[in-house]
Amino acid sequence: MKLYSFAAPNPQKVRIYAAEKGIALPCEEVAVLDNALKSPEMLAKNPLAQVPFLELDDGQIIRESLAIIEYLEALHPQPPMFGSTPLERARIQELDRLAELGILMEAANYAHHTFPFFAELGPQSSEGAQMASNLLATKLAIMDMEIGDKTFVAGGRLSIADITLFCALGFVTQYGPGIPADLDNLSRWRAGFAKRPSATA
Repeated sequence: MKLYSFAAPNPQKVRIYAAEKGIALPCEEVAVLDNALKSPEMLAKNPLAQVPFLELDDGQIIRESLAIIEYLEALHPQPPMFGSTPLERARIQELDRLAELGILMEAANYAHHTFPFFAELGPQSSEGAQMASNLLATKLAIMDMEIGDKTFVAGGRLSIADITLFCALGFVTQYGPGIPADLDNLSRWRAGFAKRPSATA
């Protein structure tokens, strides 16, 4: 199987997950900025024209980062990245959704209103950027409170919530308004995760 990838949060999430699991996952870097995803060959594989997507040995395609990760988790269940008890699974999913839908999505909304590259997606405005920035600040503060002094986001061991949050924060610092200086827990946690070998995957 092969992962079609790019330097963006969702492909990075799959790569970090695979590295943490010790899964050998060959990657093909797609020239997204050169519109390679819109070539006939790529559209035949993934008409959504986005990465990541996973091509299996028989040619079947799995799209969406979470679907790919859940497929790999079923093949390699240890160590469990989605929890092993009902409450642990619920807690991990809750914080994973906060990281993706709350933090990453609002950072993406901010970027769409502020970076010329995203102008073709729709109208850009300073008001839209401010709204996204305000919502992002709220979600970051909630995550900072949830993390507290813990090493991992959702309990005593690494989970998918940690991986999603690390990738989301990378986008926040590169394309968003950044992490507020007073969110000490979030900054400490991110610095700690960055020391893991998988963080460079």
